[in-house]
Parts: sequence; structure tokens; C-alpha cells
Amino acid sequence: MISCKMSVRTLVEFVYQSGDLIASFNNIERANLGSRIHRQLQAQGGEHYQSEVFLSNTTTLDNVCFTIEGRADGIIIQDHQVILEEIKTTAIPYEQLEEGQLVHLAQAYCYGYFYLCNHACTQLTIRLTYYQINEQKIKSFDQVKTFQELKDFYLDTLKQYLRWANISHTIHTTSTSDLQRLVFPFPEYRKGQRKLAIAVYKTILDHDILFAQAPTGIGKTISTLFPGLKAIGEGKIEKIFYVCAKNITAQVAYDALQQLYKQNLHFKSVAITAKDKICLLAERNCDPQNCPYAKGYYNRNKNALYELITQHDFIDYERLVEYGKKYVVCPFELELDACEYSDVIIGDYNYVFDPRVYLKRFFIDKGNYLFLVDEAHNLVDRAREMYSAELSKQDFQIIKAYIPKSFAKLHKAHHQLNKQFISLRKQCEEKQLDFLAQKEAMPFFLQCLEKLTNELNEYLEGNHENEMEDALRELYFKALHYQRIAEFYDEHFTTCIQRQKQDVWIRQYCINPSQPIKNILRKGRATIFFSATLSPIDYYLTLLGGNHDSKRLSLPSPFPKEHVHVMIANQISTRYRQRSQSIDAICELLYAAITQRNGNYILFAPSYAYMKQLYEHFIKSYPDIDVFYQQQDMTEEEKQTFLAQFQISKHLRLYFCVCGGMFSEGIDLKGDALIGVILVGVGLPQINPYSDLIRQHFDEENQQGYAYAYQYPGMNKILQSAGRLIRSHEDKGILLFIDERYTSLHYRGALPSHLHPYTIVHTPQEVRSSTQAFWKKALSD
Repeated sequence: MISCKMSVRTLVEFVYQSGDLIASFNNIERANLGSRIHRQLQAQGGEHYQSEVFLSNTTTLDNVCFTIEGRADGIIIQDHQVILEEIKTTAIPYEQLEEGQLVHLAQAYCYGYFYLCNHACTQLTIRLTYYQINEQKIKSFDQVKTFQELKDFYLDTLKQYLRWANISHTIHTTSTSDLQRLVFPFPEYRKGQRKLAIAVYKTILDHDILFAQAPTGIGKTISTLFPGLKAIGEGKIEKIFYVCAKNITAQVAYDALQQLYKQNLHFKSVAITAKDKICLLAERNCDPQNCPYAKGYYNRNKNALYELITQHDFIDYERLVEYGKKYVVCPFELELDACEYSDVIIGDYNYVFDPRVYLKRFFIDKGNYLFLVDEAHNLVDRAREMYSAELSKQDFQIIKAYIPKSFAKLHKAHHQLNKQFISLRKQCEEKQLDFLAQKEAMPFFLQCLEKLTNELNEYLEGNHENEMEDALRELYFKALHYQRIAEFYDEHFTTCIQRQKQDVWIRQYCINPSQPIKNILRKGRATIFFSATLSPIDYYLTLLGGNHDSKRLSLPSPFPKEHVHVMIANQISTRYRQRSQSIDAICELLYAAITQRNGNYILFAPSYAYMKQLYEHFIKSYPDIDVFYQQQDMTEEEKQTFLAQFQISKHLRLYFCVCGGMFSEGIDLKGDALIGVILVGVGLPQINPYSDLIRQHFDEENQQGYAYAYQYPGMNKILQSAGRLIRSHEDKGILLFIDERYTSLHYRGALPSHLHPYTIVHTPQEVRSSTQAFWKKALSD
């Protein structure tokens, strides 16, 4: 007997969704507004109105036991009459509302059947209620349905889904059976690797969160995926969401899966590619009138999906593009459909954490999921960005002339919002400040914004020949996002107003994203945050949704300590005011460090301007050395050309880069490709209003404002940059830290154990002799 459990909504949308792939402003993005309206209408239902009534049904059909459940919006029982209500929000003009889409009625029919199965009555009234969001009017359509009519409809719905229930069962059974045979793909564990894998497995068993600091070389990816897949084989979890910040990190996960597939195992994995990157059009345009892959998508996607998931285990960019072209379907939507049948989903952080694009189909309710969060130190800034939102007066002003005069309500809403922006600008002018911040939200601004988005929504529902249509749609999405973020607003947010000339910005700034992250983590069973630099651990516990009871693990480096020579030059200040005086001394130390052995060296500077000063001074002082520098806004091709230089020559070469930039993380220069890293400064972010808000916030919370705003983020960038040096057991090289603060208590304690012991150097001569001694011993071993 096959068991199939799902929600009513999932069932009917899969079976009855047809036609075009509709732009999200017509459906998904209105979900939160719809929830509020549902609650309002339910509250007005009166004493006979029961809201959010849980209903379920178990039916066996052709050896499949279906358990379908959900919550009916409302049930009214009065005068021996039963009315089952389904509520939908819409921007379709009130006078154009018709009896309703089948996918909406189907949901109500299923609930109606479930209700009659458990009550002594033979018929009821199905009421489909539409709430027109712009006119704020309600229109309802009633149908009287008998038990037999609803039963026939429901059984026919199940029959249409039978094929997919069997496919899902076959995939799940095969994955579970094969993953029980999974063995670790290498002859032995590296140092610390087994300990990490065991900690991950135990975290899954305990329904917990683990914060794991695991230095480069341990093999974090396979150590987290392997126990996760074993847990799927044992039925302890259903899916793994492996999320990361960069494509190169995702590639490591792909490679790890390929190692596991060599065991002749069958389980499903989907590598999610961003919509812009996988779009088959020259320029993305998701309007079905302009995109043949969106036009009629739901009429073709099931055939594409069936072949894709039955013929392939690892579904990546190339495979999705192939099937997108073959079946003329959007490959981005196809990959999301394929995720439903996958054991492992790999993608960017935003598919789990970002309220704009997270995979809503999985996170409506709690699931038996494992979240693997790679390079978790990156999630702090990314989460702040995800849960912040900004709007400017200029954004709205430029569209005013393009709104047709006939849309009087839209013009009025635009005018009201513009008055709010003018008022914000005047606040800045009166205080003679360009930046203001306040803890309180601005409810009246939000009311005006909501009125405008409602009117914009109605406008965008229609067909218009407007050269600013794309700009209007983009603005609509920005406004919706601002409203969505307002729902998260609490004591960890600040409202910021910023003025520049005649323009003004308003921003809801998320200082601590821990609560929204916690809300997401509750949707799964267990979470593993892991990174080579997750220190101090309390900092990440505070910002990533952990607590004092969360599991934590810190592993030592698996590489021999004697392979790296750490020096600290603590007689030079690189503070902003002393930078011009430090350049000559830094270049002398730099020359002394790199001239003891030919090879490739990287200097990481705290800013582009400082890096350029050091570069220009160095090439004048030492013109015989090959020197390169990281240019601003490098393209992907320019980045690859820059990296290729490391493999070309064994001569002495020096590369000037920016700490925290594209070359300070995610690049792998093994062996002699890199034999030295010089770190100038302590990586502090430049003083700015937003970091100061973080400082003020955490000064109030835990008296660690400066550390949370500046010191810890800075040292994380430094340690990531230092981590470029030793990437394998064969790598050897020097690390030179240049700044007087490195031997102070706060910074000395931030250096991880694998960078101890270190040698303090004061002069170029000391650097030269210390480096000579290291290379002499290292090359003789």
C-alpha cells in the first residue's frame, strides 16, 4: 500500500492549474495581504461562523492511500443549513468578477466533501467569496452541491493525481533503499572529519541547531551531506536544503554529490540556478505575452517534469535548459517543480531565508527538513539585507507622468505617498541632517504605500501600451517588499531617513535578523551552520537564531602547524589617519617578506584606495618585481584572467587585493600557486551610519556594540583572507599581519589556535631573517 499525504491546496493546484505562468504580482506576492483580509472577513462572520476549520480525508484508490487535509476558511451553520466558504483576494475589477476559477472551486469542493463525510447531511452550499482589494468590495457565488456530486469530483481529482503519487512513491522508495547502502566515499576520514559528521547526525536526531567552526581542509561539505543522506535513508528526514552564498561554494557541493553517485545510488538532487541566469530569452521578460516559455506553461510542464525526474538523478543548469527548450517551458519554474521530488536541493541562501523568493511551497507548514548552511559567516550581512527594505521619493516621482489620467485613484494614492516623502525630507532639513534614525515604525507611511500598491496592482492587471510598464512593475515589487518587511518589524529594526539634494530615502533596517531566521529554522527539523571562520561563536549565535543551548563545535586545522609561518608586525598603525605615514614602512616589510623565495604572494588591504596607494608606492620603490592589482568592478572574465596569472609563472609575483573583496574568499590556490599572504590592517568596516546603529543597538543589549558592528566583521574578513594560503596538506607559506592592534588583548584572542604560535617582528631585517629560517626548514623537510 502506497501512502500519499498532502494538503488540499497542493493537490488541486497541481491537478487543475492550467494556462499561462502568471507573473507573481497576480498571486504569490499577494498572499500576505490575503491572509490579513481572510482574518478580517472571518471576524465579521458572526456567532454562527467557524473559521479555519481543519478537515481531512483518507481514501484508498488503486493501492494508494491518500490522506488529504487542510483548513477551510469558514463554515456557517444556521437554520439547518451548512455553508462552506472559500475566500480569495483579487484585483480584477468588481464588475468583471465571474463565478470563479476551477482551481478555487476545487479547493472548496474537496473541503465540502470532507465535511459531508463526517456529518449527517446530504448536501451543503459552496460559497466562493472574492474580496476586491482596490474597491474593498465583496462578491460571493453560491452553489448547492450534493454529497454524490462532491464525492465524484473528489475521486476524479485523485484519479488524475494517481500517476504522480506512484512516481513520488517510487522515487522515495528507491532513494531510501539506496541511501541505506551509502558508505563514506573515501578510504578514511581526515582529521576532525568524522567528529563533524557524527555531530551533524546527532543534531538531526536531537532536532537541534549546530554551529560548527571547521577550518579549511577538514572536508566540511561531504561531512555534512553524508550524514544527512544517511538520515534520509533511515527515514529521519525528508529533504536536505544545502544553501550557500556563492556559485563556487555550490560547485563544491555538486562535486561531493558526484562522489556519492559513483556508488551506483539513485537519489534526486536539484541545483537551483537563479532566474536571470537560466532564462532562455535574450532579455528576461516573464509576461506570457512576451515569453513563449511562460505562455501555456501549465499545459506542458507536467510532461516535461515527468521525463526529467524519471530519467535523471542530478538535475542541473544544462539539464534544465535542455528540457526548457524541448518542451517550451520556463526552466526556472521547472527546476522548482522538480524540487518537489528531490532529496537534496542546492541553492543560494535566499531560497530558504529571503521573504521575497524563498521556496514557499515547502515552508507553508513545518517539514522534516535538514538545513545545511555553508560559509555561514556570510549569512549575517545577507540576512540583514534580506530583511531590510528601502524606497526613495525619486523612484515614485519618475513614474507620475506615465500614469494615465483616467486612473484617478492611482494618481491620488501617488500624491498622498509623495506628501509623505516631502514630510520626511522636511524633517531632515529642519534638523539640518542628512541622516535620521528612529526605533518606531511609520504606520501612516505604510497605509499610504498600501493604497498605492493596491491601485498599481489593478493597473498592472490590465493591458496597457506604456513605455514605463517595466518600471511600474519593478516599483510595485519594491513597494510590496517594503510592506512585507514591515511585518517583521520589531525592536531589532530601525527606520532610517536619508536625504540627498531633493531626493529622500526611507529604509527599514534590520539590525539583528535572528528572529526572522528562527522562524524559518522552525520550518525544518535540524540546522547546521558551518564555516571555517565562525568565531566568536556567541556573535553568530546572537545573529543567526541560536541560543545558549544550541550545539557548538570547534575543530582544529587538519594541516601541520609547521607548514605556516605566522608573523605579526605590531609597530605600524594602519588606522585611517595614519595610513599615509604607514605606506613606506609597509612596503619595506612587504619587500623583505616576499624576496626570500620566488612564488606568488597576495597583499590584502582594507580598502581599494589604500591598496592603490600601497601598489603605486611599491612599484616605484621596487620596479623589478612583477606586480598586479585588483581593479574595481572586475567582470567574471577579468577575474578569471587575474587568477590564471597564479598558475603561469614560478617567478616572484605580488598581487594587491582588497580584504573582503572577490579574491579574499572562495578561491582555491593550492600548492605553489600561493606561498604568502600579507594582511594590512584589521579589516574594520569604514565608519558609517548603519554600522553605528548596530553599535548603539548592541551597546544597549550586551555592551558589545563596537565588537558587533566593527571588530568581529572586520576580523572575519581578515581570517577569510588568511585562509587563502593553506589549502592542502602539501601547502606551505608565510602569513604576515601588519597592524599594532594584533597584539592587543581583543585581537590576539581573535586569532584561531592554528595561527599560534606567531613571531612578532619589528623591522624589515627581522622579517627577512624570520622568513629565511622558515623556508630553509620547510624546504628541507
